[in-house]
Amino acid sequence: MSPVAVSPLSHRRVDLAPAEPGLVDAVAPGSLAMELGIEPGDRIIGVNGLPLVDALDFQFFAQSERVTVDVERQTVILRYQLELAGDEFWGITFADPTFDGVRLCENACPFCFIKQIPKGMRRSLYVMDDDFRYSMLYGSFVTLTNLSEEDWRRIEAQHISPLHVSVHSTDPELRVALVGNPNAGKIMDDLRRLDRAGIDFHAQLVLVPGVNDGVAMDRSLEDLATFRRLRSIAGVPVGLSRHGQERQSKQIRLSRTCMRTLPGKQINVRRYEPGEARAVIAQAEAWQARFQRERGQTFFHLGDEFYLMCGQPVPDTAHYDGFPQIEDGIGITRHFLDDLDRYLVRCRPGGLDGAAGTIACGELIGPTMRDAVDRFNRRTGAALDVVPIENVYLGSEINVSGLLSGRDLLAAFERRPAHGPLYIADRMISQRTGTMLDDRSVDEVAALLGRSVIPTPDLSAVARDLRNRARARRAA
Repeated sequence: MSPVAVSPLSHRRVDLAPAEPGLVDAVAPGSLAMELGIEPGDRIIGVNGLPLVDALDFQFFAQSERVTVDVERQTVILRYQLELAGDEFWGITFADPTFDGVRLCENACPFCFIKQIPKGMRRSLYVMDDDFRYSMLYGSFVTLTNLSEEDWRRIEAQHISPLHVSVHSTDPELRVALVGNPNAGKIMDDLRRLDRAGIDFHAQLVLVPGVNDGVAMDRSLEDLATFRRLRSIAGVPVGLSRHGQERQSKQIRLSRTCMRTLPGKQINVRRYEPGEARAVIAQAEAWQARFQRERGQTFFHLGDEFYLMCGQPVPDTAHYDGFPQIEDGIGITRHFLDDLDRYLVRCRPGGLDGAAGTIACGELIGPTMRDAVDRFNRRTGAALDVVPIENVYLGSEINVSGLLSGRDLLAAFERRPAHGPLYIADRMISQRTGTMLDDRSVDEVAALLGRSVIPTPDLSAVARDLRNRARARRAA
């Protein structure tokens, strides 16, 4: 129910116990695969007589007018020979979309969030991926430092697009220091190659105070503005957990081969202060005005944290150009507030009279959440309260809702009297495992607290749950 911007991670291909190549995990209702009778547990072993490298291969070769698909079911090979329009919805989800595990990061970013988290968290959180296939399939950010010539030719031949690129800086030496890989210095050459090939891409700058903002950010934006296929640029503030601060205090930095000295200083990762955040916003607004004149778009968007940390209102909906990087924490707060506005217009005044419950959120969104819930309560008659929670697990510097853990919920609520259900941001929960950062399930936390814990995306979902509970009580 509130924004979370996680610093990007940045390969070597490793076996993380992937599923069998081509194993079908799910088939969407109404899809071509369901119509053909393809089932979870089947294996797609070839298309048009060619073996498949990964899910991208399937997407590319199966979108043809004449397609032959070979499917293994137990020990039987089923062959489907089809004449298609070329744009069918196959509806197949593979258990492992890359068929060979995920490529891991070979970089040494000084702000790498994975290296800032403690032991005992959800296992998948420790996987530092830098896989261009995941970038296209799921929107994860990659640095392009690990691409072989074979990878490049495949991206170009199959038009693998869009990609999401962690740029951070277009200055070669500064990017080497920020990414921690000598290959990082050729970022402009890499982006030019994407541009020439007609590959759409989105760019991200993880901004570190006094390092790649200010003049360095101006250079990056000036350079990035030259690309025709670039679709958006995001600027997000660096995240630094308690464990990351300990790393900084011990002066754990980049290796000597990647260390660079900036004018008068070395890279020192720290969080933004409110005044510095306001300066970034002012600098961004000047660029946004220019991009509006030149492109008719805002084009460069800041992460919600910049606005929230200095008490500035987040921009309106039109500012976000359709929210191209919402999964990177760009515009989640505005999206949340817009949903509330739509709900309050259509809901029945007083329809939730006296309905109690608690909204748990991170400290950063706390003031905004309180204002939103006050409006919700006045219109609906509900009696929700808001409890911003300190992140004791990762440290108070990490103050977004999506990075709260089960341990944080227990610390905040185990001694509080329960008044109705406890609503939490659904971004706290892994879609794959159904667990929180510390590997606790919602049911486990609910049992320990002795109250319902409900992950929800927004306040309209909270209203639906409250109505359903009222109906259940009346029916009983």
